[in-house]
Amino acid sequence: MIENHRLKVIMEVQQQMLLSNFDLKLFMQTICDRMCLLTDADGSTIEMLAGDEMVYAAVSGTLQPHHGIRIHKDGSLSGLCVTEKNILYSPDTQQDDRVNKQATMKVGARSMVCVPLFETSNAVGVLKVISGRPDAFSNRDIETLQLLSLALGSELSKQINYDEKIRILNDYEQLLIQLRSEIERREKLERELIQLTERDILTGLLNRRGFSVRIQDWIKRAGREKCLFGLFYLDLNKFKQCNDTFGHEIGDLVLVEFANRIKNAIRESDLVARVGGDEFVVAAWLQNDYDGLVQVALQLIKQLESAMLIKEFRLPMTTSVGCTQWATGMTELDLIRVADQSMYIAKANGTNRIAINGELAR
Repeated sequence: MIENHRLKVIMEVQQQMLLSNFDLKLFMQTICDRMCLLTDADGSTIEMLAGDEMVYAAVSGTLQPHHGIRIHKDGSLSGLCVTEKNILYSPDTQQDDRVNKQATMKVGARSMVCVPLFETSNAVGVLKVISGRPDAFSNRDIETLQLLSLALGSELSKQINYDEKIRILNDYEQLLIQLRSEIERREKLERELIQLTERDILTGLLNRRGFSVRIQDWIKRAGREKCLFGLFYLDLNKFKQCNDTFGHEIGDLVLVEFANRIKNAIRESDLVARVGGDEFVVAAWLQNDYDGLVQVALQLIKQLESAMLIKEFRLPMTTSVGCTQWATGMTELDLIRVADQSMYIAKANGTNRIAINGELAR
């Protein structure tokens, strides 16, 4: 997908077409310069076909010292691109028999993409980007190259009259409108996908996958900055009995209310996730170790002091909390296992109880 900042740069290229008054050299240089902004390229060039040779007609980035060099068409990826009239991608030039390895080493091209340029139906050159790294270019980089090659291809025709040029600009305007619409559509799909893959549909909290992604960052930060955080595993006591008595609709509303109360007990910067039917996990930064764990756990329990008012029912609910503190070397699974086991110890000793590292809190 072409990102918003890429779209803005492409719009600048369109404006440059107007400013250049269809000066082919100026426009080719503009496109070369923009390619290094729009992709992960180290350098870019427009190579024009001259007899049996490909000539670097415009260059940018690391290819600037090579302006005007000539490469034989045969045995080069650019020449093959012109011959086949297709986009060609070499993810690793040192492993690609289609390329002129000596030429690519000379210009520092470990990976490159070539897009054919057309004057009417004839391929007359290529728009090419290179990188000193293998496999440097993505599908969206190639899409961007295609778009700009269309702009450049239209300029190559010397017989286009003014009205035709205006029509081309209008076509680009329509294309940009379509691109904006496509960006908005894909961004919406991405947000929905994140909701499906990282969020619990019922409560809106993180699910196990979403929690796992974020807790890895917490573990790295704690190890790097020597800070403390605790993990809390809690569930609703006798939730199954509530479900059996009042039905699953009421049970779902109880879970939503429990999720909201958990959020009220912690800071916005802390993590909370629903990882099972009525099981929730909280990660919270601590000022100190044992007392900090107890304080957060008490805040979680306190949220259930008042009964839940669900529709016409008044439902007194309790919880059990198991907790542990991250220590160097502990993984996410270690944290979950210790906190989960501690929760069952708390549950076995009554309601609204707290267990830390497998022992009831003092």
